[in-house]
Amino acid sequence: MATQTEVQTAVSWIKTHERLIIVFMVLLFGAFLGNKWLDTSAAKTAAAATFAAQQAAEAKQSASVAAQQAVQVQQQYQAMLEVLQKQNAALAQAVTQRDAILGQQQTADRVMTPTQLTQRWAALIPGTMPMATPTGVTVSTADAQSTVVQLETVPVLTQNLKDETAIAANLQSELDAQGKVVAEDNTLIAALNTEIADNDKACKAEVASVKADARKGKVRWFKIGFVTGFISGLWVSHATGL
Repeated sequence: MATQTEVQTAVSWIKTHERLIIVFMVLLFGAFLGNKWLDTSAAKTAAAATFAAQQAAEAKQSASVAAQQAVQVQQQYQAMLEVLQKQNAALAQAVTQRDAILGQQQTADRVMTPTQLTQRWAALIPGTMPMATPTGVTVSTADAQSTVVQLETVPVLTQNLKDETAIAANLQSELDAQGKVVAEDNTLIAALNTEIADNDKACKAEVASVKADARKGKVRWFKIGFVTGFISGLWVSHATGL
């Protein structure tokens, strides 16, 4: 009999507090959905933070590799530059020496005997046969001297041209190498910029992840307090018969 009375009392109490219980269940279900959303949001944020950190690490590695390559290319460029500078100095010295010898030879050509002149002529232009006479050659001495003076410049100018061509080629190689150094420096700068940007993203993602975890913690304690308060209220209500 007492049990039946207690059951009736409980049923009566439930009917009396029906709306309150429904509101509690709705709030509890809403809290459950909110918690799921917060869990999903926090997981996404954590995944984004992990991905951003991975990108930052990869960008740092790329920047390190680019820096090493830039240093290596710079060293190679410096070594090649020193070699080319030595070669260019040697070529320039050879040009100066040939010019000095040319001047000396032209001076000697102007005072050669007819026989010496024809021999020099034949040596400079193979296949020619200038004929010396008791008084000169088959052409006037002045004309022969003038011709030989001009011909003296041919081999010198030809060799100078070759050396100047070599100098120009070396300079072009130097410019090409310098361009490669500039390209590597640009690559390094781009890699460093990417590293900075990825680090910034990683920091922002980490902050967002921390905030998401903090929101989860606040909601968790709110739910605990809410449920505890609600249950306490129900117990007090039941105990006092309200």
